[in-house]
Amino acid sequence: MTVDVVMTKPAPNFAFMAQHLFTAILWVDENLTITWLNAQAEQLLATSSGRLLGQSILALLTPKTSTSTFRDHPKDHLKTHSDTHSSKKTKDASCSLSERFRQAKVYQQPFIDHDHLVSTQLNNHTALLIDYSVTPVIDEQQHGFIIEMWGKDRQSRISEEQRQQQQYNVARQMLRSVAHEIKNPLAGIRGAAQLLQRQFIKFSEGDFLADAALPQQSAASPPPDKQKNAAKLRSYTDIIIVETDRLTQLIGQLLGSNQLPNWQMLNIHEPLEHVLSLIVNQYPQVTLQRDYDLSLPELCADKDQLIQVFLNLINNACESMTELEQTLQQHKISESQETPQATMQMDSNSTYQPILHLQTRVVFQHTIGSQQHKQVLQVTITDNGSGIDTDLIGQIFFPMVTSRAAGTGLGLSIVQDIISRHHGMIDVSSVQSDTHHTRQTQFALYLPFSQPDLTINTS
Repeated sequence: MTVDVVMTKPAPNFAFMAQHLFTAILWVDENLTITWLNAQAEQLLATSSGRLLGQSILALLTPKTSTSTFRDHPKDHLKTHSDTHSSKKTKDASCSLSERFRQAKVYQQPFIDHDHLVSTQLNNHTALLIDYSVTPVIDEQQHGFIIEMWGKDRQSRISEEQRQQQQYNVARQMLRSVAHEIKNPLAGIRGAAQLLQRQFIKFSEGDFLADAALPQQSAASPPPDKQKNAAKLRSYTDIIIVETDRLTQLIGQLLGSNQLPNWQMLNIHEPLEHVLSLIVNQYPQVTLQRDYDLSLPELCADKDQLIQVFLNLINNACESMTELEQTLQQHKISESQETPQATMQMDSNSTYQPILHLQTRVVFQHTIGSQQHKQVLQVTITDNGSGIDTDLIGQIFFPMVTSRAAGTGLGLSIVQDIISRHHGMIDVSSVQSDTHHTRQTQFALYLPFSQPDLTINTS
């Protein structure tokens, strides 16, 4: 009798598997202490593993019931009745959640919570809406829990980004079609204006020579009335040519560049620092804050195009802060004329300081369009200027949309176009700050470190 021997393969390492999942995973021991989490959990909660390990899962998952959860007021030494009531509700919720963990352990029954509000950082409470599941397990006779989390805004964010990208592509294609239709007539108008100008000069010179042949006319200069008319008509043709050139340049910006990216391996801090060297002297009043991750791998990108991106974004940020600073200064002058004492007190208590913050990081398991990347580069540019109006925030990357009176609405459209060519994405947020009527505006760029099927210039 023959016996078939079934060879069993060793089970893969759980930690290795969990690190490659798209789902945020946390391991909690029987004391409800977080003892392990994967990279996706760090990404979802915007918190490093060092800050979460050893913390109680109850501190993370206890429902948030008060606005004080989102903003701390360390200077408030007295608690109101509302704060005390909220603290009691939070304590009761923590006890209730602890009981659910206990029952799950006793009956080995998982449970799921939907639309749950947690804080993304244990010390800086920022709201995050998630679904999570708790699965009780026994590993080597040790009780524990597997926590899985799904960000509620993840799918909606991806869907919204895809929808906006589709709308942007349609609007871009329409504008390019219109631009092509306008470009040819503009060339004709400019050419006709130049011919008109040449013919007018020729006829003017002929009339001048004819008049000079008359005995009563001096050959030194044409008659004053004809000289005046000549200058006036010349100014008309000059206006036509100048304005036609301006519109042609605008059309060129709408059409965008047809030049393919010059792909090369580079350090992202090189184009960033190049732009800062150009900008910093123009805005000496702006405080620059760098928060670079110097261990970032090299990026496959077009250096010149990235310089254009950072130049547009950083210049916009500095102009926004400069305009706000001027507005606040005018406001102070106006108030000083009415109530000098109040204004002096205000100046001594608060002074607006423009701050530009730059940060580079690696983001793990990030979705761009329909592509999931294990890691991407994140560059954030944050300012505390006048910000972007809420009504414009969803349209700011569309051509001809701008929040500035002197803007053309093409700068951010060009940025979006370049980032799309790099198979990346750009996100923007602008939230109201507490002081000086400022808004915290942040542009976040996400770029894959490699580009598919490309020839890289190594020179």
